[in-house]
Amino acid sequence: MRPHTSNNVIKHAPHAPPHVKYRQLFIMKSDIRHTIDLIENEVAKCIKAAYIKSLLVAVSGGADSVALLMASTRVATRINLRVEAVNCNFHLRGDESDRDSKFTSDLCASLGIRLHSIDYDVDAYIKENPGISIEMACRELRYADFFRIMNEEGFDRIAVAHNSDDDIETMMLNMLRGCGSRGLKGMDVDNGKVIRPLLGISRKEIEEYLEALNVGFITDSSNLTSEYRRNFIRREVIPLLELRWHSAKKSLSKTVRIIKEEANIIANYYKEQLLRLSPDDHTLLVYSEGVTVGVILRFIEPYGGNAEIAEEIKESLSKDFKQRRWKLSERYEASLERDRLMIIDSVEIFSDSPTFTWEKTDLNAVSFETIKQNRDHNIVYLPSGSDEYILRPPHTGDRIAPLGMKGTRLVSDIVSEAKLDRKSKTQIRVLARKSDGKIIWVSGLKRSRHDLLQPDAKSCFKLEKK
Repeated sequence: MRPHTSNNVIKHAPHAPPHVKYRQLFIMKSDIRHTIDLIENEVAKCIKAAYIKSLLVAVSGGADSVALLMASTRVATRINLRVEAVNCNFHLRGDESDRDSKFTSDLCASLGIRLHSIDYDVDAYIKENPGISIEMACRELRYADFFRIMNEEGFDRIAVAHNSDDDIETMMLNMLRGCGSRGLKGMDVDNGKVIRPLLGISRKEIEEYLEALNVGFITDSSNLTSEYRRNFIRREVIPLLELRWHSAKKSLSKTVRIIKEEANIIANYYKEQLLRLSPDDHTLLVYSEGVTVGVILRFIEPYGGNAEIAEEIKESLSKDFKQRRWKLSERYEASLERDRLMIIDSVEIFSDSPTFTWEKTDLNAVSFETIKQNRDHNIVYLPSGSDEYILRPPHTGDRIAPLGMKGTRLVSDIVSEAKLDRKSKTQIRVLARKSDGKIIWVSGLKRSRHDLLQPDAKSCFKLEKK
């Protein structure tokens, strides 16, 4: 544990007059009071603005989370707030991880705060989810349990201790990934589930607050290296900027605040564009006037898309049409069709097979004429029942002899000409005779001139795609 302590005195000249010593001591105490009020008033204001009455504070033992817990606890009576804490031990740093959890447990005990302690096997989780980084694995694990506890125990919010320095780092990381205003604005103070009461407070001010309270905190050794991307920004990039521009961090923090304000205006603009260009949640009319990279990005982001993919899609619109797909996440893809961009849900597509029904019906002159007039390609009338046929997905090289035409055509050409989206294509089935394999029907698209009903038939079988 690296306690952050203070002597709470100012060193004076050896023979300073008594009145000078008292004046300096008064100034020191005034500064301490100002530091304490700055943090606690900010936390109280943030919590009251969100009408929060119960708060689950995520505490790691680091300076930020300890300060958040201290401030929340100290203002709890003033604003009628119920406070509890949650600590996650990922066991990634051996004894150090256990040390951090014990520190947090002791701190909560000293404050009379209930602590929810959770242990994880991160290696096992990564084996179950290949390709995921340690950072992302830890994030997914802890937030899943945060929300579980939140729901089970009835908390209004999860409180996390991100500060203004974290906000700058987030903005810079997002810039390097490629982003729009939503990435440049950093983190939200409150998203309805997670609240960040210290987002307007610097790391320096947080440490001064703990020093003023004479409260210790833990330093995570992994934060002392530049191995992780965020640490590299924090430890290498920002200090280098400050060598050239001494107020770089202050200016960057100001920039983030301005972008947060402007992002709301931009968000409303894109909301209007998506209402105009997206007839449903899974479709964007990308060939319409006014479609920009920003519009595409906002459309694909909820499904895992990013700025790089949005740029590629926009570039594809100016080229000769060629159906293309972009993988957005494990579940979703974006598919460029002839007139729109479609979001493809692979889980929904491949778990949702089409339904077909068989029905036997009697025939007479009137009903025969009615059947002859049928133009619904989702229905086919046949002289024999299901025992004589097989329904299956199309195979390469399948051909059908279309009703009203000479010769045969490839089923693949018929499907292509129909300009179906990917999901609709996966729903296509062909009806083939068991005896010789001839294609009688392409569901929803085409009827063969084989196996037609005869006028003297007394009954027939109706096959319908639901």
